[in-house]
Parts: sequence; C-alpha cells; structure tokens
Amino acid sequence: MSSILFLEKGIVKLDVATDNQNTTISIVSAKAFVGLMCSFVERQVDFSVVALVDSEVSLIDKHVVDGLIRSNGEFASRMVHLMSLMTKEMVGELTRKNTKNSLGAIALTLLEFMKHFGSAKYALPLARLELAEVVGFSKESVNLSLAWLAKDGLIVLSGKQVEIVDEERLRIIALNG
Repeated sequence: MSSILFLEKGIVKLDVATDNQNTTISIVSAKAFVGLMCSFVERQVDFSVVALVDSEVSLIDKHVVDGLIRSNGEFASRMVHLMSLMTKEMVGELTRKNTKNSLGAIALTLLEFMKHFGSAKYALPLARLELAEVVGFSKESVNLSLAWLAKDGLIVLSGKQVEIVDEERLRIIALNG
C-alpha cells in the first residue's frame, strides 16, 4: 500500500483476511488513522476497509511520512506513540469481544456504536450477518441476543433502528457477558 488512510468523516470497519475468512479487527470513527499499524510492514497484509456509513478518507503518501519519520525525531516519536496507542486499543477491543458470550459481545458492540454515533438512538450500520462477523458469533446467536435485549427492555429494535433505553444494564451485560 502506497498511502496511509486518514478517516475524515464517517465510520469504517477494518477487516483482515486470514485462512480465507474475514475478521473485523477494529471499528474506526472520524478523525483517526485507519490501519496505520499495518502501513509500514514489508510484506502484504490482506486487510480491507469497509465504510459503514457515508465516509470520507484522505490518502497520505506513505513515502512522505516515511521521510518525515527519518528526518524528524519529534515526528517519529509521536508516530510511534500513536501507533502504540492504536495497537493497544485494537488489542483491547479484540480481547474484550473474544472473552464474551454472544450476549456480552452484542451489548459491547451496541455501546461502541452508541459512542461512534454520539447518540443512544441510531441506525445499525450492519446487516445481521455482518454484525455476526464483527462479534464472532453466528447470525442466529446475534438474532437471539438482540431479541433477548429487546424483550428484557434494554433496547428498542425496529429493523435497523436501535435505541438503547437502559444503558446501565447494557453496560453490566457488556462487562460480565
């Protein structure tokens, strides 16, 4: 890849292909780099960026950034810090999701989207199958978990419209699920 991606507007997901299967490793909101930690590897990393809502991306020439890293120690230090922070956040996000049951993973993901959209009411930007891929469970498990959260009064679900009505209980499920 000859460019570094900076998400100006929108929400995207970053997928990595391994063993002929896509895994979502991160959901990124506006004003952030996308896949920065993969930008300087020597071998090709099979990742893709998928816009979940209307998005705008700026392409930054990787060679220009590489030149700045080589010539400006302060810039290099900030880039290392930023890449470390992004890696820590991504690993934390993956670890949190991978240690959850389907209900906990769905609760965590709904709360993440609430943060990305800045509202407790939003249109879920994924089809159920895509949501299943993001959380690492079957479509059936995702549908059962969403139905349980709605039946128990934590969310209101109408098609793709989600409204989180009991954030406190949803956070408990996300933490303990």
